[in-house]
Amino acid sequence: MKILSKMKEMSKKKKFIAAGIAVVVLVVGVSSLSGNAAQKVDTATVSRSTLEQKVELNGNVETDNVLTYYSQIDGKIGSINVKKGDFVKKGDVLITYDEENLNYNIAMADLNAQSQLGSYNNQIQTGGRTAGLYSEAKRNLTVLDQQIADTQAAMTQLQKDMTAKKAALADEGAKLQVSLIDWADRPDSDEYENLQKMVQTNAYEQQYNGDLVAMQQEYDRLSLQLNACKEYKAEMSSQKASTINGLMTSGAKEQLEADKAANEMASTDKQNRYENAKNGVTAEFDGVVTEISAIKGSNVASGTALITLESTKDIVIRFNVSKYDIENIEEGQSATVKIKNKEYTGKVDRIDRMTSRDAGQTSNVGMEIKLDASDEDIILGLEAKAVIDTVSMENVLQIPKGAVYSDTQGEYVYVLRDKKATRVDIEVGVYNTEMIEVISGLNEGDVVIVAGDTEITEGMQLEANKNEEK
Repeated sequence: MKILSKMKEMSKKKKFIAAGIAVVVLVVGVSSLSGNAAQKVDTATVSRSTLEQKVELNGNVETDNVLTYYSQIDGKIGSINVKKGDFVKKGDVLITYDEENLNYNIAMADLNAQSQLGSYNNQIQTGGRTAGLYSEAKRNLTVLDQQIADTQAAMTQLQKDMTAKKAALADEGAKLQVSLIDWADRPDSDEYENLQKMVQTNAYEQQYNGDLVAMQQEYDRLSLQLNACKEYKAEMSSQKASTINGLMTSGAKEQLEADKAANEMASTDKQNRYENAKNGVTAEFDGVVTEISAIKGSNVASGTALITLESTKDIVIRFNVSKYDIENIEEGQSATVKIKNKEYTGKVDRIDRMTSRDAGQTSNVGMEIKLDASDEDIILGLEAKAVIDTVSMENVLQIPKGAVYSDTQGEYVYVLRDKKATRVDIEVGVYNTEMIEVISGLNEGDVVIVAGDTEITEGMQLEANKNEEK
């Protein structure tokens, strides 16, 4: 079978361009002589020369810098100054916002900022008042507890003192009664009368003794004070219970402060974005408008896609390369690219690390060539043709591809020796559309048969055209 099957398939999928190749003798034409005369065949002498391999591919012009602009505000579109496909310069105003709507939104943003600050101040002030009431209740309850304890102790002591005083007066009265009884048989005596007076005085003292009255008054005062303290304690206990849940913890205060800072940042950012929106959406680089999503007069939310701009300076050519071609392509290889009949230089900049399948289920690998320089003649989306310099080898032993056959044992050629075809197994290397490298099996100067469609067999009598035999 002529030429290795893989080489056949690769030849269908690749285009190679050979340059600077010294091809020795290739003579076209096969003739037959009548009778037993040897057939004439084309031959080639194995020689050394430079072998260059190039891969030719078709791709599309794309850019490496695509930027979609999104609305930074909630607002209304004022005007759209470009159309899809327009070329724009860096700094050009592409889209503007409605000025009246912008001013309204700026005023609302300022009011919202003031409202948030007022809410923060209110929470701080309310928290301060609550903390004050709680502290007051807690402090007063401590004092009240001590006052109640002191009052109760004083009342207890007064109670003891009054009881002792009453007991003393009662004891004195009892003794006077006994003495009065002793003097009962002498009712007219001065002593008896005196004892009667003393008994009456004692009875009065037991009811209206000045010390007892004073102690009772003090006791009553302390009782009123105790009741007042208990009532105030109940009030303070209620105040403490009602404010304890409203106390602002350190964590809550930290959160409130953080919320304030976040609100201030968000408010400042929002106001800045509204102020910046007055300048409209401007082009960040030279390029082509490839998509317009915004509609004049429409209201858009923050984050809505407005327009897409593709750079005309960061040009790349995108290819889908077959699994056969990709074997010889590496990043950094030089390339010549033709766009609109104009040639540009570049290098293989990227090779995808995965395959993709087209509609025909053919496995391809994505690849990009980055141009060294671009110009305004380049139109995005156009088809481009590229030639990649994949291999350039000097002093390579080579023969025409048409001389190589292949079977289950590998590649081989027929060498013309003594006018007979002799099979020689060989090992091949790189190749292009015409020539192929011979790694082993042949020597420089050997003559190989390039039979074309003529079937060659071992030992077949042959004669080289133009006497090119060895």
